[in-house]
Amino acid sequence: MNPKHEYSSISDSQTVTTFKALVEAIVPSSPAYAIYGEAYAAGAVDLCIHEYMIWELDHNLSLFLGYYLEDIPMAAPTAMLLNDGAAQYIASGKALDPQFYAVWGGGPFASLSPRDRIRVLAMLEQLDIDLGTLPPPYKDDGGLITFIVDYLNRGTMFGFYSEWSAYGSTRLKTPEERRLEYFPISWKQVGYPGVSKGYRALRGFMLTIERNGTKEEIR
Repeated sequence: MNPKHEYSSISDSQTVTTFKALVEAIVPSSPAYAIYGEAYAAGAVDLCIHEYMIWELDHNLSLFLGYYLEDIPMAAPTAMLLNDGAAQYIASGKALDPQFYAVWGGGPFASLSPRDRIRVLAMLEQLDIDLGTLPPPYKDDGGLITFIVDYLNRGTMFGFYSEWSAYGSTRLKTPEERRLEYFPISWKQVGYPGVSKGYRALRGFMLTIERNGTKEEIR
């Protein structure tokens, strides 16, 4: 299995920890399936999908600032959003399980149990929070919050079931520099055989146009 390398050279430790907690809640490991092989027990943290999410948020999202579209690193503000949401969730008394700060050593979001983290995402998506206390660019912007929560769910699933983790030591490089180093573990889990160069399928019928003087016939 691919060794875990932190994205700490670019991201602060709390951002990394928060995204670990996020992806673990969405795609947890499955120890019961280890009887079929280590690959079948792997979850999102095992495949470093937290690094994928941080990289994507810092490189592939743009926001309008005034009249211009700007590329803005969004991983750290998004981690702050999750932690602020978790703090409000804990303060509301809605947490189903006790908080365990020692497990991840991070902020409020990572201290929650996986099911409570999912409830924080739902609370954010439903805008059941004080928007005025959130960090920029999320402060008082409900539309951006609902978008990013949807993106966090979809992005985690996409990263896990894509070939990204199999880029191995090149996974944090630009797409042009990435190279597959082994068969993706998540593809093994779902029985996907890999990319095909093409399948036989009906793509239409061959037409021949015959011209005879001013007349044209299609055969």
